[in-house]
Amino acid sequence: MAAKKKKSAVTGEGTKLPPKGDPDTLYVIDISGYIYRAYHALPPLSSSRGEPTHAVRGVTTMVMKLLKERDPKMLCVAIDSKKGSFRRDIYGKYKANRPPPPEDLAIQIKRVFEVCEAFGIPLLGQDGMEADDAIATVVERCRAEKRPAVVVSADKDLLQLVGDGVVMWDTMRETVFGVPETVAKFGVEPKLVRDLLALTGDKSDNVPGVPSVGPKTASKLLIQYGDFEGLYANLDKVKGKVKEKLRDHEDDARLSRELVSLRYDVDLEWDLEKLAFDGGDGHEIRRIFAELEFTRLLAQLDPTPTMESKVRLLETVEELEMVAVEVRKAGQLAIETVLSGTDPLTADIVGIGLAWVEGISVYVPVSHRYIGVPTQMSLDDAQSVLAPLLENSLFPKFSGDLKREDLAWGRRGVTFRGGRFDVALASYLYDPSRHGHSLEIVARAELDGEVPTMAKLTKSKKQSVDELEVEPVSEVAGARADYVLRLTNLLRPRMEHGDFHVLFDTLEIPLAHVLADMERIGVAIDASILEKMSVEAGLEIDRLEKKAHELAGQKFNVGSPRALETILFDELKLPVIKKTKTARSTDASVLNELASQHPLPEVILELRSMSKLKGTYLDALPLARHPETGRIHTRYNQAVAQTGRLSSSDPNLQNIPIRTEMGRRVRDAFVPRDGCWLLAADYSQIELRVLAHLSQDPELIDAYSKNEDVHVRTASAIFDIEKDAVTREQRGQAKTVNFAVIYGQTQWALAQNLRITKTEARGYIDAFFERYAGVQRFMDEIVEEARATGYVTTLLGRRRALADIRSKNPALRHGAERIARNTPIQGTAADIIKVAMVRLHAALRKQDFESRMILTVHDELLLEVPEAEKERVEPVVRSVMEGAMEISVPLVADVGWGKTWGAAH
Repeated sequence: MAAKKKKSAVTGEGTKLPPKGDPDTLYVIDISGYIYRAYHALPPLSSSRGEPTHAVRGVTTMVMKLLKERDPKMLCVAIDSKKGSFRRDIYGKYKANRPPPPEDLAIQIKRVFEVCEAFGIPLLGQDGMEADDAIATVVERCRAEKRPAVVVSADKDLLQLVGDGVVMWDTMRETVFGVPETVAKFGVEPKLVRDLLALTGDKSDNVPGVPSVGPKTASKLLIQYGDFEGLYANLDKVKGKVKEKLRDHEDDARLSRELVSLRYDVDLEWDLEKLAFDGGDGHEIRRIFAELEFTRLLAQLDPTPTMESKVRLLETVEELEMVAVEVRKAGQLAIETVLSGTDPLTADIVGIGLAWVEGISVYVPVSHRYIGVPTQMSLDDAQSVLAPLLENSLFPKFSGDLKREDLAWGRRGVTFRGGRFDVALASYLYDPSRHGHSLEIVARAELDGEVPTMAKLTKSKKQSVDELEVEPVSEVAGARADYVLRLTNLLRPRMEHGDFHVLFDTLEIPLAHVLADMERIGVAIDASILEKMSVEAGLEIDRLEKKAHELAGQKFNVGSPRALETILFDELKLPVIKKTKTARSTDASVLNELASQHPLPEVILELRSMSKLKGTYLDALPLARHPETGRIHTRYNQAVAQTGRLSSSDPNLQNIPIRTEMGRRVRDAFVPRDGCWLLAADYSQIELRVLAHLSQDPELIDAYSKNEDVHVRTASAIFDIEKDAVTREQRGQAKTVNFAVIYGQTQWALAQNLRITKTEARGYIDAFFERYAGVQRFMDEIVEEARATGYVTTLLGRRRALADIRSKNPALRHGAERIARNTPIQGTAADIIKVAMVRLHAALRKQDFESRMILTVHDELLLEVPEAEKERVEPVVRSVMEGAMEISVPLVADVGWGKTWGAAH
């Protein structure tokens, strides 16, 4: 009769674990079992780089739980053989039903082993043996030394080891198995578990057993006859069909017994010193957790910095000089400069937050202005102490936004030099899909911490920071500097690996300084030109509005989507293309599709375009001039576009429309300073050239090697005519097709752009891929590679994760596939112009040119060049741009000169 089931848990009734922190107890983890349980139990998760992580996270969480709850002093992990099991030699069908591990699991198994090694937990195993055999051998050694052992597993096969100081702990179910619990589960004591498993078999492992003999029957027979051999010695006494089954399948039973028998002779290195657990390598643990983006687990290792971090107020130069000594000893400095406003080109420095050791920071107030303000040192005095550190090319300094610091201090003649670290840029390179890379966002993602902001201290948007009291500002500035330091220590190891190192140290960090220079210099405009154009645009808007009223047959508010909706769909009875949650859409894609059915949608599109041009550029640019320089100082956003492209804002100079005549004329308002010319250098078809290199398509390579017009070649293919017969219009359509392929446009989108049918658009795309078969092959291969790895890279190794590349949702998956095809092309083109900017900036400085880059727009650079330097600068620009990267086809830079930006084209 089976024993009564007893309650079993870590605490309470039943078998208990050895005391927490017991120095004699050895914990041995069945890691393979936990890997598979975590893999199948947890929802699929991936890092931002596309690496699968859910099984690793599950196992790591279990290991950390064990470490926290039990404080083991001796610990090891048992692993399976990489070269199969001796049991397969005995029985070829052993575990034959199991499919090979999924590809994303195999990757994670390797990572689990890395985590174990980082924690200093030895991996025990032997070729030909399974993890269960390694565990059995460890347990046998413990028994010989009368040492308590805890088998951390949920594998029922291992219950045959329980007893004599050995227990099994299933951490996921919080259950401890001793002898009573084993009897309650199987009806037999641990010494008979092997015999019971031999009779019942195991379908998952393909262990045959005896048909129709289940656990209850097996336990009853084993108790009655003593054990397996006793049962077969007394087989004649067994009654019923069970007797026939046991007799007919005796060979299967004996084979099964051999298969489920654990081996106790695994060749293990039994070294108690190596089994002693010391916590592992903290730096390596953090590195792996950071790579895998285990934010919560990292936070468990490193408690989140809080506002309780010690912040000292420095009032005298002598105090700051003493801090400088401490900083030099520490060999690093994190800085958070407090400004009176958001624009570093106009705001004043109010104070400086500094940190050099985690948890300790200082604040240096220099220009707080309110009644009762405490003693402050002057900014000049603070600068005299800090400038030698900031300008020391051998001294590392860190910031949440280096360009901002560069601009703020650059106004005072201080240039950040040498080893620099930018938290935002590191976050951007590592995870470009993150929704922002501000200090607040990165700290929340990486440290699960909340970074204080100055905005929370101000009572209104009009209140300047210098009007705030020193004490609360010091707390915010000090905490932010502390966060910069902590995040630098966390992210810097990531940037030292692989392609991150090249991109971070030799491209993005130097580029931040280049962009700061360009923002500082700015670009001049002739406001009178824009004012005249604004008047013209106003008249054109009036004309278009009247025309819209005529076409609609009534007056209506052309700027109101709801009014337009009524006219288009209720009055004119045009078909509804798509709907929003609340209305019928009148967006640009809808109007483009409706334009072939009625002239009103085309007029509305022109009206919207003209209104945007007037409001965004013609009226706004004159107001954006700097009050001191009179020039426009756009802000370059280095950590926004996931492809690696730069964008600009305040104002945005990269989206000036150039497809319309008036849009192109806006560039005529951009002028050089007196005595200078503007040089415009634009990469010719850079993305198609990159595509030629990546795809190694012979047609594309041949065309660029011979300096032929690729758009004409494409037109020849899609219109099935000789190249000499291609018209200007056909070349334009072919150009649209070429870029549609690069950007992964659908036939529907191409049909809209060219105002042709979907069938014609499909034909154009098919003709393209027929002519450029290498491109089709490249596109297919890059999608397959992305599906396998979870990400795509540029030629310089810039990485973009594709979380939806394996999605079962077709729309999400197709979107990810489009990004996979486009990113290596567009991203490499972005990298090339960045390389050119860094090298050109250095070349101009090295040769003492006064010429400076003042603007970049996509694949174009704009330079302001003194008259005397015209002849010397052009070859330098060409050489640098065309030599920025070596690819299979020539890079070509088209250079033009003019007294306006428009004239330089």
